[in-house]
Amino acid sequence: LSAILMHTGRMTVDQSRQMFVNECYQDEGNARQQAARGTYDPAYLNYTLGKLMIRRLREDWTASHGGREGWHDFHDQFLSYGGPPIPLVRQQMMGGEAQAVF
Repeated sequence: LSAILMHTGRMTVDQSRQMFVNECYQDEGNARQQAARGTYDPAYLNYTLGKLMIRRLREDWTASHGGREGWHDFHDQFLSYGGPPIPLVRQQMMGGEAQAVF
């Protein structure tokens, strides 16, 4: 979130640092380091993108598997695939072709 907001001009490095302290409960040194990392690491936003893709898959999968009651089964099945790209896990869990999530 921090990297996306900084790269779109909606957050400063200092606001990012404050977010890490206040919302993520990071100590000052780590918060400063993480905020700075968001300015130069092009892969930093992958954490957020992956989280959003997993949440979308969970939402779609649990819609036909008992809603929130199915979260435990979702997580067990999701983790059983190991670490392939999320679109491939989505293909296996939802059926059909692998496709872009967003």
